[in-house]
Amino acid sequence: MKKEIIICLASKGRLRPQSLNILKKKRMKIFSEKGERDLVGYVKSKNFNLKILFVHAREAIDALANSTADLAISGKDLLFNSNTNIQRKIKLYKNLDFGHASLKIFRSIYWIDCQSLLDVSEIARNKPIKLITKYRHLVENFLDEKNVRNVEVLDSNGATEIAVRINQASLVADISSSGKTAAANDLVELSDGLILKTSAAIMVSKKSYKRKEVQKFLKFIT
Repeated sequence: MKKEIIICLASKGRLRPQSLNILKKKRMKIFSEKGERDLVGYVKSKNFNLKILFVHAREAIDALANSTADLAISGKDLLFNSNTNIQRKIKLYKNLDFGHASLKIFRSIYWIDCQSLLDVSEIARNKPIKLITKYRHLVENFLDEKNVRNVEVLDSNGATEIAVRINQASLVADISSSGKTAAANDLVELSDGLILKTSAAIMVSKKSYKRKEVQKFLKFIT
């Protein structure tokens, strides 16, 4: 019997449809035991025995790092925002041409005195500025590289874009593709606030990559 390969795919969101399409193009149909809402699926074929886990794109990164999964399709931003120990355990196998977005720093459209990182630095000299994000690692590294001091980075666990409107923070760093969500919440990006451009990617556990069947499957789908 062929050894099982465990793959993490996004359970919802912008990465899910096109991730599923990769398997569909190879005529690999996912079956589930408990219907459409089942978060575990299976693919049986002549060459491969696949188990599909539908998880949050962030959880996919952890699953690769702790060997819960062999492969995943997730966002590069989530990989690069993880700690160094996690990144060391994961191989970025192939960039994919979907899920394009950018991690940017935004400010209120009404805060006309703050247009750039230089403005942020000058304002923060007199009073610490709060910035909220789900990407602490990337944001703190970016601010450090740009020599921006006295900015307190807060962790966001919900709708990050609303934080400025409810006076939770003065700045927001978040992923944006069309910019519509930011605009709807009265946010505009800093002129030099682009932190990272990202997209979906096929990632593999370095431990799993040693397995011949995993390498064979990677070649097959790419």
